[in-house]
Amino acid sequence: MHESVIRNSQMQCVFSLIVLKNSFHTIHNLCKVRFLLTKEQMKLVVYSMVISCLDYCNCLYYGIAEKLLNQLQIVQNSAAKLVTGKYKYDHVDRYLHDLHWLQVKKRIVFKIALLSYTAINGLAPLYIQDMFSYSYQGYTP
Repeated sequence: MHESVIRNSQMQCVFSLIVLKNSFHTIHNLCKVRFLLTKEQMKLVVYSMVISCLDYCNCLYYGIAEKLLNQLQIVQNSAAKLVTGKYKYDHVDRYLHDLHWLQVKKRIVFKIALLSYTAINGLAPLYIQDMFSYSYQGYTP
């Protein structure tokens, strides 16, 4: 394998492991104080302390190992259960939908698509727009 590919995959792995460790630690601590907060307050705190960590640089997760993606999904599921007050073994898909949270894989693809859309339509900063090369095909008057 090419050296840059190996370095990139190692960086993805290390970055995701740091996010996993910090997120689980935060969820564990929030479980201790959940009785002090309302559902809306807990949703705000969990989103700002856990989900934002999952979203930060999540374009790096594209192409990451399936095992690490599943672990990131477990973090998101734990956060959803914390917000909704559900138990460890409850199914979480419905609660993710109720909270308007996409699954981790879909979040990654959505963020990449959104970044691409804003760059192509001139809504992104110039340094991002410069990363895209355009090829116009089809009908031209």
